[in-house]
Amino acid sequence: MPDIDRDEYAQESLLQSIGRSAGKWAIVLGAVGFVCGFVGPMVFSPDSNQGPLLGLLITGPGGALLGAVLGLVAGAIRLPAPVGRKALLVTTTALAAACVYFSMPPPRYYANVVDVEIVGCAPPESIRDKAMEYWDGQVARVTWASPRAGWKQDFDRMVESDPGVVLDVRVLRESKLYENRRPWNRGTFVANPWGAGDAPTQYFARFAGSVCDGYAKGQHAIYLATGENAKLWPSEVLSNFLGLQVLEPLPARFRVVVPQ
Repeated sequence: MPDIDRDEYAQESLLQSIGRSAGKWAIVLGAVGFVCGFVGPMVFSPDSNQGPLLGLLITGPGGALLGAVLGLVAGAIRLPAPVGRKALLVTTTALAAACVYFSMPPPRYYANVVDVEIVGCAPPESIRDKAMEYWDGQVARVTWASPRAGWKQDFDRMVESDPGVVLDVRVLRESKLYENRRPWNRGTFVANPWGAGDAPTQYFARFAGSVCDGYAKGQHAIYLATGENAKLWPSEVLSNFLGLQVLEPLPARFRVVVPQ
């Protein structure tokens, strides 16, 4: 066989080897990326919006592309078969670990922590008209759902069943509290550094009773501010109906994570 034919044959053989290597790596890493990215979010983060889209749109195609590139490199440098198998195993394991890690749910917002000074206090009736005006507007706007019967007449019942006050405050600083949800830290909390923030300056409070005598003007403390959910529409929960978060003394379990 002429030398030129041998060279062409060798080049063709090399190209075929590189192609096989690239194809094998692309298939293996693409499959691993797809499976881990598809199943991982459903297992570790079932309430996430991304769900299996991570595997379909990102880790599956990304794994295949990564595999093709690495396979081309492995074929081009003629990596020995045993070494190639080990490299593929290590890369596959690393990709699977990365996919599982990014399938984990991120921390979830839990509440605001606010450092405030009380500047005023009033009964819930003081903002009744404002709340009624808001809900009147909502009812007029939402034409596809019927408001609950008697919601306008329900205000006195809500006040009686959930006694509290409306506090006007000056927010000195605020921090956001997040709940960790990964397997190794689930149930623990982390807080952002203190900042000026944009926290509201009016809250519903019940921790010191239902009259303003328990909420001295000028009182300064750190509180937890949370929202309360309602099942009906318009809301049957007083704080929610008033459009206010609920202020309560910062629980001891959060003091260790909130910046000093």
